[in-house]
Amino acid sequence: MTVAACRPAEEEGAPPPRNLPSQVIDNFTLTETAGERVSWRLKATRADIYEDANEARIYDVHVDFYEEGVYSSSLTSREGTVDLLRHNMKARGNVVLVSRKDGAVLKTEELNWDATGSKVYSDAACELTRGKSVLHGQGFTATPGLDSFSTHQLQGDIREKEMEGIETGRGKPASAGTATSGGGGKAPR
Repeated sequence: MTVAACRPAEEEGAPPPRNLPSQVIDNFTLTETAGERVSWRLKATRADIYEDANEARIYDVHVDFYEEGVYSSSLTSREGTVDLLRHNMKARGNVVLVSRKDGAVLKTEELNWDATGSKVYSDAACELTRGKSVLHGQGFTATPGLDSFSTHQLQGDIREKEMEGIETGRGKPASAGTATSGGGGKAPR
């Protein structure tokens, strides 16, 4: 019978591990307020804090957004990062943003939150569903409640009134009809 034993890496002359978090926090919560009003609240099952980079790597992410203190939308993603100084966030993996105002749903693989501008944006492909209307685009900018949304390379089936406020790349809102455009465009009238 042969028994093998493992020796620690430091005994073998291997360099010490790099990029270890300075803290690991289970059930992490971060709340941003403006005065007495909550702007957004982020919850994650775990956060790895890197103090030297002022960054938190977060896992199993859930964010509730508020507009003027009123709950407007929720975001979920597999993981992300938070800038601990500016409170900007990047969500990655199965990102879903749901408006509590009208049930609109935005799906993408990557989404950025700009805390200063109070907007979400990405260069990634996206799908926006509102009622029976479905838009597919490449890149977007929106408010967290999805009441304002702009995209480029629009394709979709747009139903009357369901996509009011949607910018399609040429500065005019979409109207009822089917929209298909390779470089931005608006739905036909």
